[in-house]
Amino acid sequence: MLRIRSLVPLASSATGYYGLCGTIILALLAAAPAVAETFRADSKRFVDSKMDIVVTETERHPRTSVVEIQIKAVGSSVGSSFFLLCSVRDLARQRGNYRYIAKVEEQPHRGHMLIAFLQSVTEPPEQIDARLRGQQVIDLEQFAPICDKMQ
Repeated sequence: MLRIRSLVPLASSATGYYGLCGTIILALLAAAPAVAETFRADSKRFVDSKMDIVVTETERHPRTSVVEIQIKAVGSSVGSSFFLLCSVRDLARQRGNYRYIAKVEEQPHRGHMLIAFLQSVTEPPEQIDARLRGQQVIDLEQFAPICDKMQ
């Protein structure tokens, strides 16, 4: 761990005060946590899949994500629906092991979905984002048996 005392001799060097400030800034940047990777799910991970769907997180906020859904080949409608649902479940787990979500499709743009991560089944989604007013709260654990088989 870098200590401030170890930087003091740098202040007396030829670069002086500005060298010390630059060193401190570099140390802070090096110690800062890395930016979290955004989420991505690709249906091609299933070798036998006839579907070609990619779900990519394009925006991340404290309690919401926006995902872009690119569909090149649907495959079976049930299979593609469960791929999308299980991808959202994976994202919710990554974001903080959330069990409950609310979503609205085509927000903020066509081919996108706004997803809110809820603390409980009774939390009103519109308190997180007004665009979620009137949206149903979904318990992702009801799909766990199917999603766990898709891994």
